[in-house]
Amino acid sequence: MGGHNEQDYSQRGGLLDGIIIPLSRRLRKIAYLKAIRESFCLMMPVIILLTLIHMTGYLLCNPNGPLLGEDWLGLGSILTGGLHDQAYRESAFFALGNQIKEYLEVTNILNSLLFAMVLTVKLADLWQGNKYLALICTVSAYLFLITAFPGSSHELALYFAVRGFFLALLIATFSTLMFSRLSQLKFWQLSVVPGLPHEMAVSLKLLLPLSFTLLASLFTAFGWISIESALLSLPTLLANAIHENIAQSPALAIGYELIRRLLWWLGLNGNSLTCFWSEAFYVPAQTANELTGGKFIFTAEFFDATSISLLGLAISVWVFASRRKLRRLSAYCFPLMLLSINEPFLFALPIVLNPMFLVPYLLAPMLNVLVGWLAIHWGIVPLFRYTVESTAPVLLQGWLATGDVMGAVLQLVWLSLDIVVYTPFVIIFNLLTQEEDRREEAQPHEA
Repeated sequence: MGGHNEQDYSQRGGLLDGIIIPLSRRLRKIAYLKAIRESFCLMMPVIILLTLIHMTGYLLCNPNGPLLGEDWLGLGSILTGGLHDQAYRESAFFALGNQIKEYLEVTNILNSLLFAMVLTVKLADLWQGNKYLALICTVSAYLFLITAFPGSSHELALYFAVRGFFLALLIATFSTLMFSRLSQLKFWQLSVVPGLPHEMAVSLKLLLPLSFTLLASLFTAFGWISIESALLSLPTLLANAIHENIAQSPALAIGYELIRRLLWWLGLNGNSLTCFWSEAFYVPAQTANELTGGKFIFTAEFFDATSISLLGLAISVWVFASRRKLRRLSAYCFPLMLLSINEPFLFALPIVLNPMFLVPYLLAPMLNVLVGWLAIHWGIVPLFRYTVESTAPVLLQGWLATGDVMGAVLQLVWLSLDIVVYTPFVIIFNLLTQEEDRREEAQPHEA
């Protein structure tokens, strides 16, 4: 599925053959986007592992979480011999649980750093730079950024949870591009004494490009943190320029979801790249709902809950796809998608730059936003009031975020709607790939 199927579609007219397929072909030829996609694929086992570790910390170790918290199952009070309220919050058990949870939040930083390192190697190959010295530049830039961060380790982990992909993209691209370009300029290369070991000779020869890149990374890290901490940060500018009621309009919320999904279709982390808009409007709306009795429909948790849409495609593929390997892939990814880990299915099916599923991939979450707005506006479903980890299992996330079982029902309605949206496109895909299906069925079944 993907690029090798495009010739099968070439005889079909209309929007697919006239616009979407040619666009997809051109985008596939962009080497930079290809490097990002390949980095995601190489990182997939690590992404899954770190996400599961982070989710374990939230579910099992968080003393205020759904298992231990007094507002939920309350196992923490049972394990502490019946402590409640302030006594529970002052207990050693509560402190230990918080400590473990915050310790496991380092996975946010690791995820970003490791992705940046893999991307650096890919970009160094692309731009013909020394990959090992380029890695030194990228890792150093991360250390500069972490050192310059003014908050606590918990705040740093939360910062990377939101901006992890954006920072990885920014740092890896900036440092690798600068180092690779400078190292290719002859007048930046130093003469070295003959007879030195090869590795030492290479590193000494590129000392000036390396030094300048590290210095530029240092100033860039401090500059970025200073801008983020100042009143001139992008979320602040957006919040000052646009009234919050405008961001709460269904049309703008649907547009926001459209941009997020389109970025993911391009192989880019749409959540991270749109974090500035979310921080300007939907995170404050979530805080207002939780702390001050706000009445905002569109919040950060609302959009986290809509991530269920890709699960609808997985079910549709598992039920209706004619190709055995696609049904198997869907079955393998299904447990992960129940835990809101969508990246394996997104890149393995793939959805990324796949012309066949662009329309439903954009349409399903946009319809989810509209249906969710109507359900909350008419009072059928409560507001999303509570902050829940994005890795919380599907249905449980909706329940916890609204504090009502109707939140889970809304996610179930979304899921049903998504299956209806995706199924015709899966059936059309079956028709367009009949020749490949016959070749696949002719091959012996794998054990």
